[in-house]
Amino acid sequence: MGWFILAVILWLAAIIAVAAGAIDKDYRAGWWVAAPIAFVVGFALFALGGLKSVPVKNIGVPQAFGAVTGSVYDPGVHETWTPWLHLTDVDETVQTTTFEGNGCLTIRIGGQQTACADVTIQWQIWPGAADSLFSDYANQGNLMSTITDAVVVRELKQVVNQVLGDYNPITDVQNVTSTNSATSQFSAFGPAILADMRADIGSRIRVLTVLLPYVHYDSSVEAKLNAIQQSFANYAIAAENVKVNQEQALAYQKLGTPSIDALISQCLNSDITRPVGFQCFPGASSGIALSGK
Repeated sequence: MGWFILAVILWLAAIIAVAAGAIDKDYRAGWWVAAPIAFVVGFALFALGGLKSVPVKNIGVPQAFGAVTGSVYDPGVHETWTPWLHLTDVDETVQTTTFEGNGCLTIRIGGQQTACADVTIQWQIWPGAADSLFSDYANQGNLMSTITDAVVVRELKQVVNQVLGDYNPITDVQNVTSTNSATSQFSAFGPAILADMRADIGSRIRVLTVLLPYVHYDSSVEAKLNAIQQSFANYAIAAENVKVNQEQALAYQKLGTPSIDALISQCLNSDITRPVGFQCFPGASSGIALSGK
């Protein structure tokens, strides 16, 4: 803006020089020389005032007299021919907003239970929407922080609560364990949140990824989930024991009724260490154990 003021002053000086040259015949030549010089220098300052630059990985939002005007500018140097134009830089890099640990996102799930979700979302501003976002959310603070809170986080809270609103972790774990399935209802929540976020704010914010790795439940729900897992583990062990017993019964059935000589031979040829006093021969009275091999 300062260059523009100097240009105006020089242009006024050029006009005065022309007028003075027309009046003062004695110094007419000097006035006529000064006038074009002042005009040319003023034009150069005007052009210099119109040069605007936008840093790398930023979007330039044009403003004139307090209002957004024209299209946004890409990174680089631009000749706007408008010295009074001001460009506000808006960051277009990928932003990462994370809720985890003690700062997890509080939500309400099925059965009016409360939970706390670890959520990470990556997003960036669409270049074509930078001017409208600036018009709607620019204030005296940091523009990106305002957009994060007023657009991304606000919508994320709404969507996460909608997607997980009917989710009951106890029922989900019971279904997975009872059907012996490797797929939980929980695995579909991340993609669902991503799709809803893109549908809601995708015209202004480019939502890249949404990660939902873990949800914290209260102690009573955690205790029930652990009990279900323990019960399933006990059931799996019992089922495996039944299978082993069935296989052993089939093996004995195939062997039939062995003879005394076969049993003695198997005993003598076994590598099993027997206690003192054990005999492979039925009816033996010796206290010395006879082992095979």
